[in-house]
Amino acid sequence: MIKINKQFKIINKFKNKLSIYSNLNNNNNKLFLPTNNGLNIINNNNNNNNNNINYNNKKNELFGKYQQQQQQQQRLNYSTHVKEEMGENKKKTVLDILKKYKDGIPISMVTAYDFTSSKIVDKSGMDMILVGDSLGMVMNGESGTTSVTMEQMIYHCKSVMKGSKRSFVVGDMPFGSYETSTKDAVSNAIRLIKEGGVDAIKLEGGKKQFEKIKAICDTGILVVGHIGLTPQTSTSLGGFKLQGKTEQEALSLLEDAKSLQEAGCFAIVLEMVPHATAMAITNTLSIPTIGIGAGNGTSGQVLVYHDLLGLYSDFVPKFCKQYATLSENIDQSLKNYKNEVESREFPSPTHSFSMKESELSPFLDKIINSNTTSTSLFDKSSILSSNKNILNQNKALKQQQQQQQQQQVIVPNTTTTTTMAQVSPQIKENENEKDKIKLTPTPPITEEISTKLINNEIKNNILPNKMTLNGSRKPKIVVIGAGAMGSLFSAKLASKGIADVWMVSAWKEHVESINKNGMKFFNPQGKEENIKGIKATLDGMQVLKDGISPDLALVLVKSNSTKQAALTAATLVGGNPKAAVLTLQNGIGNREELESIINIDKGLKNHVWQGVTSNGAIVVSPGSVKQTGIGSTFLSSPYLNNNNNNNNNKKQQQLQQQQLLSQFPPPSTREEILALKAFCDILNESGISSDISDDLEGLVWNKVVANAAINPLSAVLGVSNGQLLENEYSKNLMKKIIIEALSVCKAKNISLPYGEDSDEAFKYVADIVLKTSANYSSMLQDILRGQPTEVNSINGVIVKEGEKFDLNVSHNKMIMEMVLSRTKTNPPLRLFN
Repeated sequence: MIKINKQFKIINKFKNKLSIYSNLNNNNNKLFLPTNNGLNIINNNNNNNNNNINYNNKKNELFGKYQQQQQQQQRLNYSTHVKEEMGENKKKTVLDILKKYKDGIPISMVTAYDFTSSKIVDKSGMDMILVGDSLGMVMNGESGTTSVTMEQMIYHCKSVMKGSKRSFVVGDMPFGSYETSTKDAVSNAIRLIKEGGVDAIKLEGGKKQFEKIKAICDTGILVVGHIGLTPQTSTSLGGFKLQGKTEQEALSLLEDAKSLQEAGCFAIVLEMVPHATAMAITNTLSIPTIGIGAGNGTSGQVLVYHDLLGLYSDFVPKFCKQYATLSENIDQSLKNYKNEVESREFPSPTHSFSMKESELSPFLDKIINSNTTSTSLFDKSSILSSNKNILNQNKALKQQQQQQQQQQVIVPNTTTTTTMAQVSPQIKENENEKDKIKLTPTPPITEEISTKLINNEIKNNILPNKMTLNGSRKPKIVVIGAGAMGSLFSAKLASKGIADVWMVSAWKEHVESINKNGMKFFNPQGKEENIKGIKATLDGMQVLKDGISPDLALVLVKSNSTKQAALTAATLVGGNPKAAVLTLQNGIGNREELESIINIDKGLKNHVWQGVTSNGAIVVSPGSVKQTGIGSTFLSSPYLNNNNNNNNNKKQQQLQQQQLLSQFPPPSTREEILALKAFCDILNESGISSDISDDLEGLVWNKVVANAAINPLSAVLGVSNGQLLENEYSKNLMKKIIIEALSVCKAKNISLPYGEDSDEAFKYVADIVLKTSANYSSMLQDILRGQPTEVNSINGVIVKEGEKFDLNVSHNKMIMEMVLSRTKTNPPLRLFN
């Protein structure tokens, strides 16, 4: 149902104003006229007939102007939504779009083709949704857009409108729906509005379409023009090529744009146009321009939903930035589903429904007693047992959910959200480093073991019950180290209120700021949270003042501070033999040093875990941390390590071990898996993507190879990561460092994702460099500050292990000594004024 917003209300209000003005004129010799700046007061001479003439003329003039404004307002307020919402849920109109344009705020637009995508885009707060005829390619598999029909567009527009409640929706006029005649153009535009339900239509073409666009606008329909590369007529343009790149082409585009504006378009899409041309056109017009492959000088941007999310993998245009790679995730998810179906892991008891035993047992008896069933093939006890298992699992899950709900009621929300306008440029660490480690699946817990766990028949001796299903209080976690990663993990763990988080640091200003004002946490998009759930201290003994030892100590210090961190961890977890210590530090040897001090020197029984993380962060200022890259975190334990010294039979032996483990895991291994999973769940719930690996050495050495090739070179040369690939000499040096590292891994029988192929290894490292091209490595940051580096635990380990096997590690040794020469004998490196 089509309506004109607030028309009758506005007209009545205007009539009332005219009556008031008339009375004022008759009684007070003054005429009050509404203007953009308020009321104009016109003085009149007393009892003069000219006054009445002037007043009537002014009244008629004003009413005439009002009628003109109302005709324009009628077209601008064209809407298919009767119900009006306020605030964030308010349906966007063309007036909202034009206000953003007037205020200089770029307009956001994304395509959507069905209910699901529309609902997702609408929820994101997108200004505009385009139901594009590109659906012919991404939805229907066509090679172009010309095959899309009017009926298809109407069908998809209707679907999109069902999912969109707030965004302003524009529907594409398909090829053939407006080219033949003005009558057809108007008729089909009305169909798209009336049957498709969209707020506006879009059609391609410049000044040649002037009469048709004007006729459509005259009916009160809002129109978005489209010039530059017009996909429907791309063949006549020589294919999908850049338009407006010569003086004559640019002038022609400008004339097209002016013509569309004059015809009545309220906005224009500029596709595949040079930045300068698009910017010049935008500055010339008085209506918004929406760019796609036209640079950032336009009034807004539009991208195809499938392109920006990485759903359409056949082709990615140069102008499209992929904000996700969902096709890879979907592919892997479907493979996981197929594997779990075939192995009967899915559906698990938690995804199944149970039956009352009082109903199930007689039902089974009737089947057994019937003449049609072979009792030798019918296992009643097995069916009863599996049903009971499902019942117990669902009961335990319900109890867990109830406990979480109670915690949410008890624990106040300590976070407030604002928007950070700007964060000063800082040296970044590990930004967007994508972990490509091939993980061996975690051995599954069988249904029998799960049932015993629920019934408390298996006792977890590594972490207390509060870290599992039977938790009576929040886990207590102490983070040792308050640098970028220590601050990031502390903020994340405290943000959801699911853990009692402590931070131990020697940085006085940082600690005082956190305790006074909370931790300011900025996500990669600049959104700020003020997290007040962290208890920071300079004295580790303060952690024990409540009489409760931590359940987990998370070590996030530089390798050269591992010994002191181990002593602190031993003191803090020593009173809790069930507690664990986890290191996520860079380099090799940190876990071994922690174990040596905690388990041997101090004689404690606490387990020491190790992991790697590819998350990136910087400390902006005391009490403030910014996450610069979202990555993955993998946890492991030496007790789960499947590495062995027989490469030929390695995969086969690992498979046999996993199969055996899934059936009869030894108690210590079961406890280890449950404990790791407990903390893994806490990390995931806190917003840190985490998983478990049983290949500890491969996990750690994979990151060592990448760090060895990037960090010391960037530190010695004083350049960002990306600059390493701009020079053939630095690239060759990276390759030589990688080759030496691979030879060490081969000698130690350590498997890496790329195997022993040095070319593939370099591609892997180069991919990390490209993803972190603007970043400065943590090793360079240490040199800039005149602090010790971690080179000994990275390249130094490669040198040490290589020399044991009499391998050539000369390049790693050279770069290590160059880094050490900067930190031990020379003053801090100065790169910037």
